[in-house]
Amino acid sequence: MCNIFQAAEGKTPGGADSALRKAEDVVTSMLAKGFILGKDAVNKAKGFDEKHQLSSTASAKVTSFDQKLGLSEKLTAGASVVSGRVKEVDQKFQVSEKTKSAFAAAEQKVSTAGSAIMKNRYILTGTTWVTGAFSKVAKAAGDVGQKTKEKVENAEVEQNRKVEDQYAQVLSESPKAAATSELHSSKPAPAQGLIL
Repeated sequence: MCNIFQAAEGKTPGGADSALRKAEDVVTSMLAKGFILGKDAVNKAKGFDEKHQLSSTASAKVTSFDQKLGLSEKLTAGASVVSGRVKEVDQKFQVSEKTKSAFAAAEQKVSTAGSAIMKNRYILTGTTWVTGAFSKVAKAAGDVGQKTKEKVENAEVEQNRKVEDQYAQVLSESPKAAATSELHSSKPAPAQGLIL
């Protein structure tokens, strides 16, 4: 456990620093690829839904069903009746006031006990160590998140570049194909110049 924190501080023995960087690189690559796959799947699902209008059809059917049965109105009326009953019981037995005073008393006891506990130097030292360890873990997680974000952006740029290259290739091949078909055509070339 100590080696992990030493690595986070940059005090790694031998090749542990390089191993840590490799592990971080593997994790960030996996996260970036997973994000891109998930994003692509969501986009394909949206396209499928838009093409087949599944969401809008389902929404319309639910609305129609609700209007026929009047469920929304019944639920709203039921909720208001229950809310009124709860208020009556609360006013009769003063549940809210008793609960508030019990929480206030408990909060005071916890605060007093917490102050006494934090005066113990062993507990204070342990708390400080845990806080430092948590900070280092949070920093490492932030670094991994940032590197993952960068890899996602780079992968998206690369993917867009590939699509643009393929599109440019298709466009550049189209005139060549047209020129080739004209050369192999059995028709004579169209007349040029002034024809009377």
